Amino acid sequence: MTDRSDPHPPARPATSPEGLADGPFPGRGARLARLDAEITAVLTEEGAALDEGEHRRWLDLLDPAFRYEIPVPLLREDPALERHSRSAVLFEATKRVLELKFGRAGLLQAWSDRPGTTTRHFLGSVRVFDAPAAGVVRADANVLVTAGRGAGHTVLVSAARHDLLRERHGRWVLLRRRVLLDVEVATHEQLSVIF
Repeated sequence: MTDRSDPHPPARPATSPEGLADGPFPGRGARLARLDAEITAVLTEEGAALDEGEHRRWLDLLDPAFRYEIPVPLLREDPALERHSRSAVLFEATKRVLELKFGRAGLLQAWSDRPGTTTRHFLGSVRVFDAPAAGVVRADANVLVTAGRGAGHTVLVSAARHDLLRERHGRWVLLRRRVLLDVEVATHEQLSVIF
């Protein structure tokens, strides 16, 4: 009896877009430079919706399976080691959690957000890659966000952002977002910002 590999191995099941919303964040596939401008335009509109306080418009850009996560930054002496945890998160939310957050901010009783926070998203270095599911791409970008509330205090934070976008009903929507903060210890003010 010889040990030969099967010339016709069973086909691996295709990953569904919804399957990418959970588990480890997928790595970069083939570079899709032809989509850079198109995806940059989508992400620019998405950031503008947040900055303009149009939360319903922003939520409409999220897939029903959307997942948002901010991994714990790791202080490492060796620069070759990962700077963010693969398993521990500082903040994690689904589309439903974000709907509740923004719905609460629209109520008169939500005095804790009055006056409202002014945010500005500055997006750069967007690069698009293939993802392991049909109709899904990965977009890596750098983002700088400012958040101010009144005259006294402004939060400024930079991060790398990894997004999965899914083509759904003829348009791109966000399926998953991972925010890699450029800080060793995040403050509650930084974590209150939606990147």
